Amino acid sequence: MKPRVRGQRRRAHIAGRGDLDITAFLNLMVVLLPFLLTTAVFSRLAVIGVDVPTPAPETTVAPPPPPDPNRYSLALRLEDDAVVVRSGREPEVSVPRTPDGTYDTARLGEVLAAVKAAHPAHDAADVYARPDTPYKELVAVMDAVSYRPEGGPLFADVRLGEITR
Repeated sequence: MKPRVRGQRRRAHIAGRGDLDITAFLNLMVVLLPFLLTTAVFSRLAVIGVDVPTPAPETTVAPPPPPDPNRYSLALRLEDDAVVVRSGREPEVSVPRTPDGTYDTARLGEVLAAVKAAHPAHDAADVYARPDTPYKELVAVMDAVSYRPEGGPLFADVRLGEITR
């Protein structure tokens, strides 16, 4: 019998090792993967910046100054049958609901894009709604006010108000 040389002994030791058994790991992955996929939350979080007026303090010293008649303002009123857009001293524009009963945000976006083209420096819009206005409709109108139909910003400063009747 021949004596082994140092390198041969190492090769014999390495060759004797078995393959790595990952069966248990694969079984764990087969169980965990469907569990993680079914318990994951599939939702997209979106944030809408809104300026809500705060109540005035009790110790108000002087009343606020009267509004400047030359100051431009844009106001949208959510009525039962339409969105009424009032742009400065221009006549009101009424955007009726679609036949399926939702506000026509595409047409509203076109009207607001024309207003923005006429007043590019103006960046605020007031949206007035009744307390019983559905949240989904309110957000749809706010999105139409904030973004152009073809994409891009429109009126970044959206303020909410309440219609009381």
